Amino acid sequence: MGHEITNRREERPLAVTMVWGTVAVAPMTVAGLLLALTMPGPPAQVARVTAYAVLGVALCGLVLYGLGYALVHSWFSRNANWAVPALVPALALSLPWFGGLLHTMYLKAGFGVPSDVIEVSVYWSYAASLRPIGIALGLAVVVLAIAGWMRHYHQWVHARGMVRIGVPLMSLFVIGISLTAGLIGAEAAANRARAAAASGETPAAYYGAQGRLVCVKPVSKEIPVFNGPLAATRSLLTFGTSGDRVWLWDPKRDQSLSVRLEDVVVTDAAASACS
Repeated sequence: MGHEITNRREERPLAVTMVWGTVAVAPMTVAGLLLALTMPGPPAQVARVTAYAVLGVALCGLVLYGLGYALVHSWFSRNANWAVPALVPALALSLPWFGGLLHTMYLKAGFGVPSDVIEVSVYWSYAASLRPIGIALGLAVVVLAIAGWMRHYHQWVHARGMVRIGVPLMSLFVIGISLTAGLIGAEAAANRARAAAASGETPAAYYGAQGRLVCVKPVSKEIPVFNGPLAATRSLLTFGTSGDRVWLWDPKRDQSLSVRLEDVVVTDAAASACS
């Protein structure tokens, strides 16, 4: 470590190299020691967590070095003065858009309910998209780091054209896989919510989309019901109202339905059955 930090073009005394290496390694060593001494649990668990922490720090160091090797004296480093400011608004716009797509997948694919039924704060849209987009960007950074190490050791001298095509394609591939996994995760969350509602339990919220079990009583015998009939003897799941209508999901029929608010009385369901 001291050899990497000091200037390798000039010969330095061994003591100076050792001092710089100690200064660089000591904070991580002290942090690992404090972690091992203060972490509750059996010694085997402490050793396992410490090993994971050391491995994570080492991998982060390798990725950062590789990223530096990939970007130094590259198109990005020569155009960073305008490329970085251009990426910030693009990322700021893509996060809430993808969060809205996740909410649409959760409601439409899971319950057949339109996505505009609920009004989700933009902060929840950011929160929903942070994990899949963060994983996508992290995997793309790993691909660039691998390319940087290959560049550092001159592994693409005779295949530069292939690298210029292969690295962007591989980055797009891992980004697409990660975003697809985020959509699949939204569908899985909807399936868990459906199972909870079918068992008479209030499902967990999904980034601001909170469903609740209600009893719906018609004010008259014959009311217009979209995709009916309306079940008045068992609890239904709702995510809120949309204008003058309320959208519901019947766990037994596995169907969504909608009625006008003026035609029904909606109350919280105390149990799976409504009297």
